[in-house]
Amino acid sequence: MKSVGLTLVSSTVSVTVPTVDELIAEAQAAEKVGNREEARCCFERALYCIRDTADGARASTILRWIARTHMADVHMDAALDCLAAAIAIAEQWGDEAAAGSAINVEAVIRWQLGELDEAERLYLVARSYALRAGDAKLAAMTAQNLGVIANVRGDTDEAQRNYEASLAEYRLLGLAKDVSVALNNLGLLHTQLERWADAERCFSEAVQISDAMGDLSARMLLDVNLAEMWVSRQDFAKAQLSVRHALELSTRTGDASSVGQASKLLGVIARETGDPSEAETQFGRAEEIAAARGDVLLAAEVARESGELARRQGRNSLVLQHLNRSHRLFTQLRARRDLADIGKRTGRLEDEFLQVARRWGESIEAKDRYTQGHCVRVADLACAIAADMGFANQELFWFRIGALLHDVGKLVIPEDVLNKPGKLTDEEWMLMRSHTTAGVEMLSGIEFPWDVLPIVRSHHERWDGKGYPHGLAGDEIPLVARILCIADVYDALTSVRSYKRAMTHAQAVEVMRGDIGTMFDPEAFAAFDRISGSWIQRAIPTPADDPAVATATFPLAPVTTDAVAPAWDLDDLTQMPLRRAFRMTAERVLEARQTTGRPVSLLVIDIDHFKLVNDAFGHLQGDDVLRTIADVVRVQTRPSDFIARYAGDEFVVLLPGTGLEQA
Repeated sequence: MKSVGLTLVSSTVSVTVPTVDELIAEAQAAEKVGNREEARCCFERALYCIRDTADGARASTILRWIARTHMADVHMDAALDCLAAAIAIAEQWGDEAAAGSAINVEAVIRWQLGELDEAERLYLVARSYALRAGDAKLAAMTAQNLGVIANVRGDTDEAQRNYEASLAEYRLLGLAKDVSVALNNLGLLHTQLERWADAERCFSEAVQISDAMGDLSARMLLDVNLAEMWVSRQDFAKAQLSVRHALELSTRTGDASSVGQASKLLGVIARETGDPSEAETQFGRAEEIAAARGDVLLAAEVARESGELARRQGRNSLVLQHLNRSHRLFTQLRARRDLADIGKRTGRLEDEFLQVARRWGESIEAKDRYTQGHCVRVADLACAIAADMGFANQELFWFRIGALLHDVGKLVIPEDVLNKPGKLTDEEWMLMRSHTTAGVEMLSGIEFPWDVLPIVRSHHERWDGKGYPHGLAGDEIPLVARILCIADVYDALTSVRSYKRAMTHAQAVEVMRGDIGTMFDPEAFAAFDRISGSWIQRAIPTPADDPAVATATFPLAPVTTDAVAPAWDLDDLTQMPLRRAFRMTAERVLEARQTTGRPVSLLVIDIDHFKLVNDAFGHLQGDDVLRTIADVVRVQTRPSDFIARYAGDEFVVLLPGTGLEQA
């Protein structure tokens, strides 16, 4: 239908009714400057002006444009309703290009809602419509969007192919705005791959195009992405300038679509530049925006960054809360497929869970001088028993978290009670027993992906019902707690305590056999029996010829990169293990790598010109240098890393689970 302007004349007034084309132009102008409510009003008036039912394509297009304004305002249900109508009209009149365009927009919404499988399916449908209809622009657009999906799934080569194909097609079509979008996505990909020159080139051209067009919304998005690049490069001053400019444009246009990402970035910048209070404020704002917009990816990223902030503040409980939320949201984003990028993020989160759990365990052991290494040793043995009983790998991961935290309630027990060499009074014994329920209270506010609380609560229950805190018996006791009970008792028997010497492995097992069916679940003990022989052979034995450590407790752990170092002789000067301990630990870690495939790296710290320091200032001054360096290395490394003094002026740090780039 061809639109014609009409003039209505009365005796007193003349009113000109705008044409459909004029209303569309007015709507597009309003949308360009961020006035979406006015744009919707003009689009709807244009829709009502269409009188020819045969002009389905135009009606479908206008409905799609209305949906686009609802999307920007996060009215997703309204947007989907408009798109359903647009698709139905286009398909009714056999207009595959119009139908494909509407389906493409629906796919964008599904992507924003985290429904990646459905988004990919819709993009492929839209692409097939575009190719059949010969719509080059829509074909380029769907290629662009399929590139986004490929990038999220970690297939960067496929993403780059799609982005570059789309960019070339847009250039041929002379579509400047779309060229800018394609350049933006390529810039993000290059940022992700740390190809800084390519990223800057893409962003720079995209900025020039958006500025020339006066497209403030596009420029705002580009500023946010530029800030992401500068944060990745740790140039926080430039990052902040870009974010502030994006927020200024948001205020001018009323377009809040990028405010959530901007707030997240301001939080990261504040955290990295030493302003934790501002970081917390910005992360809170970003979280609120993510919730309001239903932006699952943003919510997951904010939780991840908030967890890092809490980690630096030493707030272990809060770290775990944030990590759990981030883990849950990233898992949701898998959308029933193994998304490589999301999988990597989830893997990093799980590594952090282990680090936090270890640090918390070490804070317990810092109070109780007789339990150094206890949490890790118990976790290692308990996981070996659980694996024999059929626990899956993911179950074992979370079981290990619970095992590492099983004694966390001891943080509320006074040190004089924990370390008392004699018999506890009745009152002290009641206080000691309270560590199980105290631990549950400490962890109750944390929503773990796997229920670890039964381990903490019930690991002192007995099979015969005479344990604590609730006197559970038999199968009433959770299996995870029954397993941990065995590992906990074994480690107590084979460790030095304030009231006893350590037993040998054979002595401990013989003693424990007498408690099968009273203290221990017979089935779980049978699993312990099956694995204990081979398991202990892989542990590091106590060197009988070393009187200095003959009565010390060694971590009798299976070969795993997560095991801590044994209590070998320490260097008198730096209080670090020496070469022998390092060599044996390295052998265990490398042996484990052959089966687990986990990476391992090594730092070698060689003090340049150390001899000159000794010659010029004397050996006492040289000793001070060595002690200082040892202290710095301890502070800057993780609890799971193994540090040793390898030679006079050389230190080594073994980094289990760490790839070359991270090292």
